[in-house]
Amino acid sequence: MWLKYVGVVSMILVIIISNSNRTEAQSLDSSKRNSDLATRLIKNVALEGQLWHLLTRLSLNYDIPIGVEISSNEQLSNNYRVELSEGTIADLMGQIIKQNEQYDWLIENGVVNIFPRDKYRNAFLAELLKVRIGSFAVTQNSDCWKFEDDLVNTPEVKAVIEAHGMQTGANFSGFYIPQLGRQFSLKVSDTTLKSLLNRVIRESPLARIWLISTDTTSRTLSLKVSSRQQER
Repeated sequence: MWLKYVGVVSMILVIIISNSNRTEAQSLDSSKRNSDLATRLIKNVALEGQLWHLLTRLSLNYDIPIGVEISSNEQLSNNYRVELSEGTIADLMGQIIKQNEQYDWLIENGVVNIFPRDKYRNAFLAELLKVRIGSFAVTQNSDCWKFEDDLVNTPEVKAVIEAHGMQTGANFSGFYIPQLGRQFSLKVSDTTLKSLLNRVIRESPLARIWLISTDTTSRTLSLKVSSRQQER
């Protein structure tokens, strides 16, 4: 009996040590990925416009995964400009943040996240991005519009939207439908909305930016994922 007890304890210790080593390795991988992205060299950047437009062009033109939460005080008249002959992604983000004290930035799991500082955050968006989604799947040949619609219609996300008396905006109808990638698929469970958005734009071969914002007048939520054009 005593030997059996020792054996069980030893097995438990092996499992604990194994899980600890795995967690440590994952943490080191994440830290290296974040550092590599922050220090990646970028050349010949010259962009100007509204925040969402400028960041969309930056992400698609220079292949930078970016997630953006728009401040509730952001104005359509706000104009941003970045100019960089040569520098790092950290240098670019520093230029943008200096132009509006409402925002901050950091890199999470290989994605540049730009978000309002606490006193400028929209409480609804802050809550929504933390919502835990029980399960979610992206199938092959999915486009960004389907992904957006599927996300806001998950039971967990939809419940928060309805609880705040919000509605979702319609997708833009145009000639080009942005894609996630022909072979890209994903299955996740028990993850936050923000983590899921970050993972998709990090792992998708085409999608590079998500933006989330609200229109307080119409009480409308906007969630948009943009991607590079798929090669034929």
